[in-house]
Amino acid sequence: MLWEHLDLDAGKLRIVQQLLKPGAAPEFGPTKTGRPRTVALAEETIRLLRAHRAQQRELRMKNRTTYRDFGLVFAKQWDDLQRAGDMIGFPLQINNLGQRQYAQLIKAAEVRPIKFHGLRHTCVTLLLQAGTPVHVVSERLGHSKITMTLEVYAHVLPDMQKDAALTLGALLHG
Repeated sequence: MLWEHLDLDAGKLRIVQQLLKPGAAPEFGPTKTGRPRTVALAEETIRLLRAHRAQQRELRMKNRTTYRDFGLVFAKQWDDLQRAGDMIGFPLQINNLGQRQYAQLIKAAEVRPIKFHGLRHTCVTLLLQAGTPVHVVSERLGHSKITMTLEVYAHVLPDMQKDAALTLGALLHG
């Protein structure tokens, strides 16, 4: 994700590409579906991103000669340098997220560990259980068809049927 794809004033993130190859000459390509999408960001997320950007700018300024700036929102910092040739500013690799930062967050939060990709499923489940329309959730995921979202997350929908019955009953019968 590049800073140029974030509009913090409008609270929106445009997802237009994915990292294909990390390293000194990172390569980016289209999203899995080939279609860009825009998702809205929560106010707290925007606040955290602003703080992160300030911290990243400070790191970049302190390390002008060694920081490789690719415009990445999340880039390697000193703690992430594991291999010869790594430099601060390089793209984070998924195994770095999964094995180091993510594992530390799980431990600090004292929650049951799940795989990094499980965060996506947790997010979708929470949104659907909170009553977010399926087409909105599908758009956020980047699914090309709403049926894909319905098929993958059908296990969440039976509970929603019960909630819908209770809501309708309250509306009709006070």
